[in-house]
Amino acid sequence: MKKLKSYRGARGQRQAVWKLSMIWSAVGVALVFAVACRGNSTAATDVVRTDSAGVRLITSGARDTVLPWTFKEIDVFRDSLGEPWRFTDVVPSRVLADRAGRTYVVTREPSIVRFDRAGRFDRTIGQRGSGPGEFELPLSIGSQGDTIFVNDAAKQALVRFLPDLTPTSDRRLEGALASADLLFFRTGGLWFRQRDVSDSIRVSSVFADTLGGAPLKSVRDQLSDALASSCTKVAGLPPIFAPQLPMHASDARLLVNVQPVYELWLYEGPRALASIRRPLTPRAPSEADVRALYPNGMKFALGGGQPDCTIPVEEVGATQGLAPTYPLVFAVVLLPDGTSWALRTPAELKPAVVDVFNSEGVYVGSTTGMGLPLAMLPNGELLFARDDELTGSILIVRMKGTR
Repeated sequence: MKKLKSYRGARGQRQAVWKLSMIWSAVGVALVFAVACRGNSTAATDVVRTDSAGVRLITSGARDTVLPWTFKEIDVFRDSLGEPWRFTDVVPSRVLADRAGRTYVVTREPSIVRFDRAGRFDRTIGQRGSGPGEFELPLSIGSQGDTIFVNDAAKQALVRFLPDLTPTSDRRLEGALASADLLFFRTGGLWFRQRDVSDSIRVSSVFADTLGGAPLKSVRDQLSDALASSCTKVAGLPPIFAPQLPMHASDARLLVNVQPVYELWLYEGPRALASIRRPLTPRAPSEADVRALYPNGMKFALGGGQPDCTIPVEEVGATQGLAPTYPLVFAVVLLPDGTSWALRTPAELKPAVVDVFNSEGVYVGSTTGMGLPLAMLPNGELLFARDDELTGSILIVRMKGTR
């Protein structure tokens, strides 16, 4: 991710109030709060609440409705000259908002770019390298108290920065954490997601501690034989749309979806609080779904100056195989206000369809084209990623919502 050349023609352009039916553009810069499936604009009333061993079970209806909220764009993140800051990739796991309202974004350089409460560039933190405060393959950003950390897969460590942002020693990820690809600290503990592979079986699990206890949730899938083509051979890939464990945490709570079903589990530490559900009808994935993900075939970067290898989509589906069920949820975000957001479409596809649940776990509506929020600032503003049609890059937008 790097900062691209700014276009001054875009400076100062802002929208006033964007209602739920407006469109940003046809290339994904759209803000469409209309629903992609069953365009019904009434609020959901068919909610069933039960209890199972102290866990609340909240089942909202299968009927899609339009999210009845109105949003106003405040501004986009900008550089020190006031020009929009353009990113090449932005996802919630690489964005962190602190208690002072500042935002930290992990970039592809790699480094961390910090923005102040007004969304203006403040400073750059860290750089590529193998020492303290340096990154090789950063996966996500988070905090433990006032210490900021970046989970680096290549270093198998947390690259850490003290409250004044000076680098401190890396924290090696050992034992149960050695294979963690995502983790969140909480008071008195942490959650982490771990993937283990043995005998052609991949098991993904979410844990609430590192002491060898049982996982909160797990999924498993059979890895395929080698995926071979005229230009490369890749071994041990899971079937396309194989079940995953999307997860996200906010303060003391964690939200997890166990693909492929529509069931969002809310935890406080290791204790399950609620199961949030929608009875949507599952289906088997098709070749059309594979083509939507890889319209030009699956590409592999071979490195060493060699050209990329592209495997035709027909070979991908036939060799790698498809999971039995197409996932109903692909990613989740839990915000500090208690709202839960569930992405219904693969991250690669646009427009994105997102379901929103209130703090009680009740479905309140869906958006199309807006995507998942990246973070919530202390003043209640939400951050969203938006495609920039002029450059093909991505902007971070500050939004104020009215319910």
